[in-house]
Amino acid sequence: MNKDQNSAKDKNSILVNKPAGRWLRHKESFPENTNLSADEINILLNELQVYQLELEMQNDELKASYLTIDQERAKFVGLYDLAPVGYFILDYLGIVEEANQNGVDLLNISKQTILRRRFQSFIAPPSWEDFYNFLHRMQHGDGKQSAEIRLTLPSGQIVYTRMEGIAIPNIVVADIKYYITIIDVTESRNAQHILKETKERLEMTLKASATGTWTIACGSNTVFLDTHSYKIMGIKDWQFNGTIKGLIERVYPEDQLYVRHQLMSAVNGLKDIDLEFRITDEAGEIKYIAAKGHEIEMLDESNCFAGILMDITERKKMEQEAELLKNGQQKLILSATLTAQEKERNTISRALHDSVCQLLYGIRLNLESIQRSHNLKGEFKNVNAMLDQAIKETRDLSYELTPSVLKDFGFAAGTKEMAQRTSTPDFQIDTFIDEDADLLHPDVQLYIFRMIQELINNCIKHAHATRAEIKVSLQNEHVLVRVTDNGRGFSKDTEEASRTGSGLSGIRNRVYLLNGKIKFNSTKKGLVVTITFSKVPEISA
Repeated sequence: MNKDQNSAKDKNSILVNKPAGRWLRHKESFPENTNLSADEINILLNELQVYQLELEMQNDELKASYLTIDQERAKFVGLYDLAPVGYFILDYLGIVEEANQNGVDLLNISKQTILRRRFQSFIAPPSWEDFYNFLHRMQHGDGKQSAEIRLTLPSGQIVYTRMEGIAIPNIVVADIKYYITIIDVTESRNAQHILKETKERLEMTLKASATGTWTIACGSNTVFLDTHSYKIMGIKDWQFNGTIKGLIERVYPEDQLYVRHQLMSAVNGLKDIDLEFRITDEAGEIKYIAAKGHEIEMLDESNCFAGILMDITERKKMEQEAELLKNGQQKLILSATLTAQEKERNTISRALHDSVCQLLYGIRLNLESIQRSHNLKGEFKNVNAMLDQAIKETRDLSYELTPSVLKDFGFAAGTKEMAQRTSTPDFQIDTFIDEDADLLHPDVQLYIFRMIQELINNCIKHAHATRAEIKVSLQNEHVLVRVTDNGRGFSKDTEEASRTGSGLSGIRNRVYLLNGKIKFNSTKKGLVVTITFSKVPEISA
């Protein structure tokens, strides 16, 4: 726009000075008192007419130039007023010479009021020093300068702004003008303040709850851990390379496969992560860690997983203690039940031995007396046979309920005696009993005897076996009990069998009280039952 104005002025100067120059030349060629002839006057008139036409043409060109300049200025004013930021032109004292509409609206004041007013009056007192430094940097620095300045509106409202500006020298009056743009960043600043407060509260919460945060970038499989996570994991930041592989290497060896599977499943499509694993800290202590997270879609259409990391060692210890307490209570109840059963067995056994058997013996003696006195031999043959059978079955039942040989001669003798009594021509039982088994706790001996007794009864009743083998050995502080047969094994799952059958359930209960393990191996050759437990188990009384 300035270039067009200068061009128009140059043309005007040339056209105006051109006739004047000619007139001066003519004037200099004639003396002052010289009279012009009619021809010379006509020539001068013609030249003046030509000059008049040239001036009219020059005037038309100037009008067109000014019209173009006004149109360009109108475009500039439109852009200037409708710009999304506030524009201000200040003189060297900071007085406002020009402002666009956005700048006027920002200050919430009329344009007539703001013009010729010192801009410093709108600066909040805490930002005065920053504003004068901003002006100083514009005056003495090269290029655009910027600063964050707080403004105080006439209503008293505080507005946070970002200012950018440049100082331009004024050649005419030998001073400078400041061209400044102002952007209202109050909303952004408030959002940053809220975000900062939220972050600080989150940091306090994470620190108080021993919780850390983590992020896994799906594209690169890189892992980010915050400061709290490093503390929870018990490692330094330089000890971790920021990869999934590096994270898995920090996990307890027995849990690495599980963690790797869970993380890779999540990265390959699973939306949530919820896992617990163990780590070993620098002191060599095992810590339990819980990691929870879910997939997050980023603005750049890339996905990542983010979540929290918690130290649940204390919770795990409490759960384990609760589980031990629960197991202890269950064992106490189960032990009391089995003890009551044994007491009831003893009561019934004594009743059968001391009462029923004695009555049967008395009946037999009376019958024998009647036979001798009346010389009756064949008449009581069947009755005597039935009495003998009743006495034998009663004694056997009494023995099964409470094997006296087990108490009198020990576990090895009692087990062998039970095998001999149970063996028949169609079902043979072999025994291999370690003599050191007699040194076991009496309750442990009774538990083992009852389990063997039940397994042999199953061989007779269900397996249709012709041979069985009982083996009890003590190895490396452990007791091994193995009962094998050549029967048909289980026709259904052992878990289901133990739930529906009281015999197997009783065996499992005793194994549980001994803190042992039981294994069933059913094949075409028969069934092998293996029971192992510590030589000195903790038995609840």
